[in-house]
Amino acid sequence: MDNLWVFDIQDKIYSRLDAVVRAKLSGKYPDIFVTMDSHVPTKPKFPNVYLRFLSPVETGKDLDGQDINAVYLTAQIEVTVTSAQEMSVANEVSQVVVDCMKGMRFSASSLPVFANTDTEYRTVSRFARYVGNADKLL
Repeated sequence: MDNLWVFDIQDKIYSRLDAVVRAKLSGKYPDIFVTMDSHVPTKPKFPNVYLRFLSPVETGKDLDGQDINAVYLTAQIEVTVTSAQEMSVANEVSQVVVDCMKGMRFSASSLPVFANTDTEYRTVSRFARYVGNADKLL
């Protein structure tokens, strides 16, 4: 019984998102930061891409019930930039995030919407997909 794959798949999704975002945008935005940590660092970096998994749900149960065969994963991704940057920067980063998540075969359950404050521009989007124990991320 090895159910650790559920945690490993989340780390793999994060690693893929981080690699793609940095590869495509670090030249233009050298301080871009991708994280799964909800705590604000002492010196935050922007643009900031925050990946948060929302209550994965077990699916594909069998009679044995010992192993997690599949999960339905939902991820919320928030892209934040300071108000000193342009709203278009948040939009540009969000486009790369959407392309990356679609490349991993996630469905966009909520495309990026703006949730701005007085001090920052922020987009929020959600993605979901079924992931089986032996599935490979594309």
